[in-house]
Amino acid sequence: MTASGCKVKELQTLIQNFLSDREYCGICRRNFNHILTCLEAIRDGAASIDHLNKIYDLTNQIINFCQCHKGKVAAESVTGHLRGNESNFLVHIENNICPSAECPKLVPAPCQSACPAGIDIPNYIALVGMGKYQKALDLIKEDVPLPGSLGRICEHPCQKACRRALVDKPVSICALKRLAYDKSREANRPSPEPPQKKYNEKVAVIGAGPAGLSASYFLARRGYRVTIFEAMPEAGGMLAYGIPPYRLPREVLRDEIAGIQAMGVEIRLNSPITGENGIANLFNRGYAAVFIGTGAWKGSIPVPNPEGLENVLDGVTFLRTVNAGLMDEPGAKRDTLSGKKVVVVGGGNVAIDAARVSLRLGAREVRIVYRRTRGEMPALPEEIMDAEKEGIQFDFLVAPVGVGGENGIVKYIECIRNELSRPDTGGRRKPVPVQGSEFKMEADMVIFATGQQPDLSFLENGAADGKVDVQQNRIVVNPETMETSLPGVFAGGDAVTGPASAIKAMAAGKQAAAAIHAFLRGQKPAAGIKYPVKRKSIPPIPTSPREKSDQGRVDLHQLYRADKKSTFEEVMSGISEEQAVSEAKRCLRCDLCIACGNCVDVCRHQVGADAVKLGYLSGNRDTETDFTRTGERCIGCGTCAVNCPTGAITMEDNHGFREMRMCGGLMSRLELVYCEVCGNAFATERHLAYINKQLKDGLKRPGNNTCPECARKIWTQNVYGVRIC
Repeated sequence: MTASGCKVKELQTLIQNFLSDREYCGICRRNFNHILTCLEAIRDGAASIDHLNKIYDLTNQIINFCQCHKGKVAAESVTGHLRGNESNFLVHIENNICPSAECPKLVPAPCQSACPAGIDIPNYIALVGMGKYQKALDLIKEDVPLPGSLGRICEHPCQKACRRALVDKPVSICALKRLAYDKSREANRPSPEPPQKKYNEKVAVIGAGPAGLSASYFLARRGYRVTIFEAMPEAGGMLAYGIPPYRLPREVLRDEIAGIQAMGVEIRLNSPITGENGIANLFNRGYAAVFIGTGAWKGSIPVPNPEGLENVLDGVTFLRTVNAGLMDEPGAKRDTLSGKKVVVVGGGNVAIDAARVSLRLGAREVRIVYRRTRGEMPALPEEIMDAEKEGIQFDFLVAPVGVGGENGIVKYIECIRNELSRPDTGGRRKPVPVQGSEFKMEADMVIFATGQQPDLSFLENGAADGKVDVQQNRIVVNPETMETSLPGVFAGGDAVTGPASAIKAMAAGKQAAAAIHAFLRGQKPAAGIKYPVKRKSIPPIPTSPREKSDQGRVDLHQLYRADKKSTFEEVMSGISEEQAVSEAKRCLRCDLCIACGNCVDVCRHQVGADAVKLGYLSGNRDTETDFTRTGERCIGCGTCAVNCPTGAITMEDNHGFREMRMCGGLMSRLELVYCEVCGNAFATERHLAYINKQLKDGLKRPGNNTCPECARKIWTQNVYGVRIC
């Protein structure tokens, strides 16, 4: 999302300013008003590409037939604005997204905006809450190919952006995604028919990690024949070789990969692309485009080891070796660390994984050394908590400076203590070594989980008529097209960005598939390639104020299976269906409510009831939210519904009561008053009582049970003797 201003709104204002002058001909009036209608449809998410073409046609008519001559200049400005900002208009039309968030109905929920792959989170949460697991899974798979895996290992930036956190705690979005997959898998539904092959071109994908699998999945959906070339004996990339099975069971990953293969994607294992079998050879074999998604497989050891001591490893190599052994690959080792003391250096998820794996391999003691504080660890908080439960010890503000040992085997790690500096201009405090605080920590194995890089050695001598440009050990791509310096070769994921998350790699694969499709069709990549798609909102789940006030029933401590802490079996259980319903009802449905605050303002300042107390709308956690207050103070006037720009607040009269709801959550249910003349409901009892209370004595109108329309007719007849029908 950008802050440069909505180009559709700017054009709307330009035309409105022209029409306010009133000195123009009938051709200008008619055509410019038609253009305004088209622009309104674009801003409302109700437009197609035809609306944009119509605007071009209408401006041409003004230029050719305008009689006042003023309109011609304005129409040329309109055309110039359209051509200069066409991509912005297309994002509005194709994605139903306003990049500057100035069109109320085209503002995505914060969770969807925060998701790198743009998953339609509010809608799939609603579907899970309704028990429609397969539909929820199908919706998730519109944006990512591996929801079951992500439901277990995703870093869930969506939950960090969840507006519900301003009330109590975020919705457990990731757990709901996992439940959608688990329940659909339990139902054992047959795989859908493979997509029809629409195109003759073949696409080669290098690497069966999250980026490569994602690119293949979306290319197959578009109708291409895709072959993945994977150097390892097992598909999955870092999902298979970097993440231990107690976090991501191999049967889940394999099941999801099998689903991609069922779409017609061929995966060739033990097939590295290098040397004579490099990228140039792929083109010679008839592939029309190539995607590189080889990840970041090189670990690093940041301290000197001049004696080449054994048992000094990097985290990536350690996890890859262990996971290969657990998958019973030919020649793979299944080492034991029985009785050994292991020190892991680092604060990310790789460090936590390496430590927890070491315990499961029998280590008698495992310590994590981190140069900053616990609060600054980049690892997921729940992973840190689980490590503590399993007995892993942490040494904070400690940095390694070397290793030492005897007989060629490491025996200790040399460390120095740190202290935090004064905050810099950004408020961040840096770790500073404390002079004279050096010490040695006993260790039978030292694992450095302090970073990783792409291994791009396979690109050497891989192209006969050009090389893929690499800078700082990362593949350089055009950010708009994801194409490398070699025409027809695209790249994404960790090989381009450096080590990142699985969801970011899948997002890159999805984007690359769209770019490759455009390349093969001789087109420019779609304007919305980097934006999520805001789909039509599923009707919210009807929710009571009590249910909306629920602080959440998902407790990660209860989901942890202590009996599995010494095994490689899955250590976290999924949430129950009852918990899922409760979580879904907690969702604030920010796809409908954009937190503009109009409802609070009009209720407090125009009506005076001050019934809406939703502090989260202000973006301030310290401002109170009370979902029950509205039911106690709302008068049912409907002013909030009328002033809601997105229709998130609804007013419905049924069975003698008026129900006010906000995104499905019941705000109030008030008894209606019926007109004694026409018999129609026209207000609530509380509304009439409120009005009478505001009026001075003597000014109270008689006939409280007469609607305004009938009262007007009666008054007219009494004064003039004329009855208005």
